[in-house]
Amino acid sequence: MNHKNRLSFVLLPSLILIASLSACDNRQEQAQSAYADYQAAVVGGDLREVRRALAKLVAADDSNADYWVELGKVCMQLSDYGAAYDAFQRAHELNRSNVEVLSIMTQLALRGGNLEVASDNARQLELVAPTNSAVPLTKGYVALRRGDFEEADRQVAAFAALAPFDPNGKVLQSRILMAQGRREDAITLLSSQITQQPSDAMSLRALASIYELKEDWPQAASALRSYLNWQPTDQQARVRLVEAELRSGAIDAAAAVTLKGVEKDDIDVLLAPWIALGLQDKVADRLFTWAQSADTGRRIAIARFLTFTAQPARVLSLIEKDASLPVRPANIVANAIYGTALVQSGRARDGLSRLDAVLQVDGKNREALRARALLRSRAGQHEAAIEDAQKLVAADRNAPSARLLMARVYAASGDTEGARRTLWEAFHDIGGDRTIYDALKPLVAKSDGADAAQRLSQEFYDKRNEQITRSFA
Repeated sequence: MNHKNRLSFVLLPSLILIASLSACDNRQEQAQSAYADYQAAVVGGDLREVRRALAKLVAADDSNADYWVELGKVCMQLSDYGAAYDAFQRAHELNRSNVEVLSIMTQLALRGGNLEVASDNARQLELVAPTNSAVPLTKGYVALRRGDFEEADRQVAAFAALAPFDPNGKVLQSRILMAQGRREDAITLLSSQITQQPSDAMSLRALASIYELKEDWPQAASALRSYLNWQPTDQQARVRLVEAELRSGAIDAAAAVTLKGVEKDDIDVLLAPWIALGLQDKVADRLFTWAQSADTGRRIAIARFLTFTAQPARVLSLIEKDASLPVRPANIVANAIYGTALVQSGRARDGLSRLDAVLQVDGKNREALRARALLRSRAGQHEAAIEDAQKLVAADRNAPSARLLMARVYAASGDTEGARRTLWEAFHDIGGDRTIYDALKPLVAKSDGADAAQRLSQEFYDKRNEQITRSFA
């Protein structure tokens, strides 16, 4: 071996070792920095910042089970149960001796309605901790799904013996009563539980779900308000409260909840009930005033909401400086909203030009497709309008608003059957959505008669019952 080869033979492993040590040092530095950010976020009290810091921490150090557990707990506090399950699952992979983690995974799977996963987790849990209360709880839900109410009640009793103060047993018992058609008994059970434990957020959420199914909106709103006192970060519950207040006719109360939520929540989701119920004008002034001092992202979100009102001048004033040309990925949302407002203000040619520019950059931009479909429909360009509406649905198949727009475009073209078909498909794809049901029912009654409309109503309420009762697992 010559000296050059010998030197390479000696240096190569050394260089690899040095590179490896350097990478380790770099990861350690990243982990230390992320941990410092996490501590600062905890002190600040902002759960979303805590989650972001923990996400960086587990990215820097994927092998620490404790970090994953903390991330899972924070996700639960934020009501992001899917992310919570993923975090606890990773913690379980790293440390299979942690019974508490496996128990939480079991209950999260139950809450998500995934009884197969919950049962598998419960079987594992029973092997290592046979007296863990999650075992009979899971067996109770499995028996409930089979329709074996007697066995489900036995498991409720077994659960109560292991965890007499845990509200999960009362919630399961209320679901059994609901499945037996004893809705008032379920309400009485949960109301009694809440009287004894006013901080029982789980029972409050379940009670709100029953009132929603019953369409007793004032009572649903009352339960949700109480629930949010204990779980203020639950965005989904805040959206439900807005809808319940609106359906109760409590516009000011709904506006107060909304204005509180726009500070931190997903604005599009929070404002959806106002649009779905056609009440967007009732809160538009307050939101426009609030948006004046909002950050860029939230100001743009409010501008988007205002496109559903007859206030294009306000939209333009909020977003004009953000909708610069040329259209780029960084300003595409602002330009889509700006183009929509131009169309609404009577500047159809300028608006269409802007929308076309947006769709050249992103052919699936939902805002631009919605605006262009409506513009083309009003102009009598029905084939092109239907094509845009179909693209919109393809871009977001789970959005009821997209399906409703496509039905509206079909109806405007004179294709009543196309509108009816669109709504039927939406009814089956997006089960339990009231806006779809409300649009479809008169079409079914007109074409197929009162009996068909009644069957549709029954199917809708069955879907709602399944959807709502699952929500308080």
